[in-house]
Amino acid sequence: MDVGRRLSMVALLKLVRWPNLLMIAFIQYLIRFSFTEPMNLPHALDHWYFSLGVLCSILLAAGGYVINDLYDLQTDSLNKPQRITIGKSVSEDFAWYFYFATVALATLCSYFLALKVDMSNLWMIAPLAASLLYLYAFDLKKRPIIGNVIVSLLTAMPIFLIAIFDFLPAGNEENAPVVQEGFKVIMYYSLLAFWLNFIREMIKDLEDKEGDRLSAYKTLAILLPAKIMKLVIIAIVLIGLYPILDYTINSLFGSANYSSGSYVLLAVVLPLLLLIYQIFRANAPIQFHKASSLAKLIMLLGILSMPFFTLAFFYGWP
Repeated sequence: MDVGRRLSMVALLKLVRWPNLLMIAFIQYLIRFSFTEPMNLPHALDHWYFSLGVLCSILLAAGGYVINDLYDLQTDSLNKPQRITIGKSVSEDFAWYFYFATVALATLCSYFLALKVDMSNLWMIAPLAASLLYLYAFDLKKRPIIGNVIVSLLTAMPIFLIAIFDFLPAGNEENAPVVQEGFKVIMYYSLLAFWLNFIREMIKDLEDKEGDRLSAYKTLAILLPAKIMKLVIIAIVLIGLYPILDYTINSLFGSANYSSGSYVLLAVVLPLLLLIYQIFRANAPIQFHKASSLAKLIMLLGILSMPFFTLAFFYGWP
């Protein structure tokens, strides 16, 4: 019995992509302890309520993974049969119950957060996000562009939620400029997460192209020739790379902000150049998978730049 329970727990953790959930929690706490508090920025949530917000994000993400797998059983059997958990280690009925439980608990968390910051309408963020995740899993991921945009927005949401629940409610006439600057920084990181995940989703469409075609998907990777699709992705990478490269050059040769400039160069710019090379050279699903994994790593490395900016601007690191 104990072995069976352990196997069920392992299967459930696999179903909800536990490493991704840990990453969400890590990123949100990173923002709190490497940016908000060291910079002494006004914030509305104490540590307990901030943890409630982290839990809300984790529940929404877990529910999103479950509902995606529930509607993706046929496609996953073609693209990634080794990843399938539902119907094997976890029953389909249990997966549905678990999904509804995560949505209900996330909504409850957002309700208490909205009460805490005295902005009652904010409770709707959780059910709205859950609805978008459901629509994505049910239909939107089969369509060109819109599915990639929706899931990328929701990927950036854990960062965006900090700005909405923690920064904005703490603003007043006296501290408005400081709150606006903090809000702006968080929005930049949200945009970074959106951009890199959008690139990753398009690469994944190329990776899963054959299975998606058999499942009657109409993603951009199916509608466009592979060479054109790769050029489109590389163009999107280059568009976002330009301001990052501009910041890096200005930091290293203009403002003498060597610590953050060097980090961005080594951890973001150079890996992005490698990503372009991998996309250009990729032809097989395994090669696109490697490029997709690199894009995910770059997203994490980009967000990890936050402590370097805090050290540079607050503690005067060179």
